[in-house]
Amino acid sequence: MARRFAFLLVRDFTLSPLSLFIDTLRLAGDEGDRSRRIEFDWQIVGERGLPIRASCGVELLPTGGIGNPEDFDNVVVVGGLLDTNRSLSSEKEAFLLRAAGKGVPLTALCTGSFVLARYGLLDGYSAAVSWFHIKDFRSRFPEVNAHADSLFSVDRGRSTCAGGTGAADLAGHFVSQFIGQKAAEKAAKILVLDRIRSSRDVQPVGDLFPEASSRAVKRALLLMESNLQETLSVVEIASRLNCSRRQLERLFGLELGIGPMAAYLALRVHHAKSLLEGSDLQIGEIAYRCGFTNAGHFSRVFRQQIGITPTHLRHPNRMPGDAAIQ
Repeated sequence: MARRFAFLLVRDFTLSPLSLFIDTLRLAGDEGDRSRRIEFDWQIVGERGLPIRASCGVELLPTGGIGNPEDFDNVVVVGGLLDTNRSLSSEKEAFLLRAAGKGVPLTALCTGSFVLARYGLLDGYSAAVSWFHIKDFRSRFPEVNAHADSLFSVDRGRSTCAGGTGAADLAGHFVSQFIGQKAAEKAAKILVLDRIRSSRDVQPVGDLFPEASSRAVKRALLLMESNLQETLSVVEIASRLNCSRRQLERLFGLELGIGPMAAYLALRVHHAKSLLEGSDLQIGEIAYRCGFTNAGHFSRVFRQQIGITPTHLRHPNRMPGDAAIQ
């Protein structure tokens, strides 16, 4: 019997995670590239005749009606844009909650983790969230053990991934679990992926430190980016990475030429700069969000790092005497 996946697409869902997940199942579950559904089967569940629009503008029609979730081995929620008022229709919402109540395993691709968390379906679970969304996710759902230092996470009956090509890696995990590693490797090769990555592989870090190469330094940077407001100590970061403080400091020195705390400060200032340029938040609020004790301290450090004050960055034409906070 083929293992069956039901896909629930939110409004303005992201197309690439859906495609990569299904294509990994498709290519792994048959010989060659014949697309027969021998080992895996799937349906896009929804209201028949009603197209579902992707964030890129492509529209898909459901391939199966909203029936019994117990007919499936896994229900997959494909996330999308976060600024929509309601991501799932009431019928899809009821389907998802019935699936959870019946113990059907649930999977979230991309920002689908926000959907599961909104219904309390990730409370007490570990969840992989994109580094781009981790701060927002943690502020909304503190009951979830969210992290941004791996591509995907499988915790009991809940699976989550950061999105993008990580969807292929999570699908590859299911393929390896059900029919073997060789089938997963075959799918990856046909998709021209260099390999199927595991949950131990880290997400790509931001563009501030592209020279980071080791897994330890990349994970440390992601932990820092995920904890800008409540600053972690180097000892705590090293403990989470199962290495010593000295070892972590040595790796930072070799790869980045600076210590962990200097890198941490640079990340905090970098995020503060993006908030100053892209939001209307008060400078004091930005200082708080980026882990500075007060606006004055933030202003001094920002000027040391960037060369101008936060006020001057936001209001370049304002005279120094006009600003309450320099």
